Order: sequence, then C-alpha cells, then structure tokens
Amino acid sequence: MPKLVALSEEMAGREFSLDAPTVTVGRAPDNTICIEDGSVSSHHAELVREGEAGDYLLRDLNSTNGTRVNGERVTEYKLASGDTVRFGRIDCRYEGVAQRGSKPLPDIKRGIDLDAGRQRPSSVFQNVSPFRKQKVDKSARYLQWAVVILALLALTAFAVLAYKYYTQTQM
Repeated sequence: MPKLVALSEEMAGREFSLDAPTVTVGRAPDNTICIEDGSVSSHHAELVREGEAGDYLLRDLNSTNGTRVNGERVTEYKLASGDTVRFGRIDCRYEGVAQRGSKPLPDIKRGIDLDAGRQRPSSVFQNVSPFRKQKVDKSARYLQWAVVILALLALTAFAVLAYKYYTQTQM
C-alpha cells in the first residue's frame, strides 16, 4: 500500500497510508493527512490515485508556500517510489506500491568506445555539485603578473640607487 513517510524532525517516522482514491493534505482538521505546521496551508495539496498500478498524482492546491518534489516546485506531478515531497517546510518520502530496491547499474558498454579500444567518460556520470564551476578570470592573472614584474623592477631600481648612493658616500 502506498504511503508518505515524514522525514522532517518535528514528525520524523510518522507514516500516512494512502488508501483512498483522493487524499488531501493540509493544516485544517478536515484533511485526510493533517500536518499542524504554520508553513502548510489549510488545504495544501491532494493526491489522486491513478490507474491500476495505484501510484498517485500530486496536485498543489494553490498553497502559499508551494509543494516541491525532489526540490523542484510543482503544481502537478506523478509520484514514483522514493520521491521526496515537501509541503511548506515539511519533508516526506513517497513509497509507492512497487517498491524499487535500487536502480539498475548503467550498461558498461555505454562508457566504452569499442572502435578505438579506449575508454571515454560515460554520459551517466555528471557533476552533481550544487555549486557552479568557478570560471577563472584570465585578466586577473595578467594583472597579478604585471604587479609582480613591476615590483621586481622597483626592487631592482631601488637596489641600483642604493648601491650608487653607498659608493658615492664611500669616496
């Protein structure tokens, strides 16, 4: 049976069975799933069972703080097992009818160039960092080198002038 499992600290571990054709979520007591949190609207979202498989379609009901699935704001979304759903600031995990133990491994042949006999990077592996790759500003490097060269020239000029002054005072 599909269910939502609360992940947020305030409700961690609570499970909500999805056994009705339509399940409403919100702060008001007339909802099927009542979440008493200020970030959740009175009538925040609804889950509607689809087809024979029993998976649910999530619909946001024009909530103030929105509904997110896997971090993306949605108005309507067909849920799959393992999806993280956020109502306001409350996170839940959707566990569908057909629990998937894990995703299958990628086909190893996709990452190998058989013609050239050498391995190339697979398209399966991507940068998953939430931070953008920083671009190197080459003009800043040129400026740094210019400052270093000018400092060396100034130091050399100072050394020459100090040597001349020292040799003149010795005479």
